Amino acid sequence: MVETEHGYDVTLYRKKVRKHTTNAILYGTDPVTCPVRALRAHLAALAAAGRTEGPLFLRVDRWDRPAPQMTRGGRAIGDPAGRMTAEAAAEVIERLAVAAGLSGAWSGHSLRRSFATAARAAGHDPLEIARAGGWGDGSRVLARYMDDVDRVKNSPLVGMGL
Repeated sequence: MVETEHGYDVTLYRKKVRKHTTNAILYGTDPVTCPVRALRAHLAALAAAGRTEGPLFLRVDRWDRPAPQMTRGGRAIGDPAGRMTAEAAAEVIERLAVAAGLSGAWSGHSLRRSFATAARAAGHDPLEIARAGGWGDGSRVLARYMDDVDRVKNSPLVGMGL
């Protein structure tokens, strides 16, 4: 992760496409929801807990401290660096959705799909959306998300004054 004038450049391993990609985390227009400010606050909290290297998203205990290595039957299990699992991230998202009063089922995938549909609705190119979201070029799943947006946005009924 490198701090830049636009925010941060982060390198992620994309399991589905089996490669590392560099993505930009950009400043937001609202300080309350700005990803760069949120990342800085998160990094400061990790540093205050004595964590200055390692995974960005890690397991925490009930007091919001980095959790120790998990063990079962005296043997270490899980990620030795304390990396948060996809399942744990999904649980956090579900709890936050309930706390926000959102209806329906929410998961990590909900955030990924909503990113794709919101980016397309804002007029962004599907190839750039695919690369930023970690979909492979020509992803049929991503194409379905784009179709959900495009069938309304590009409908011949738009702009007819109905």
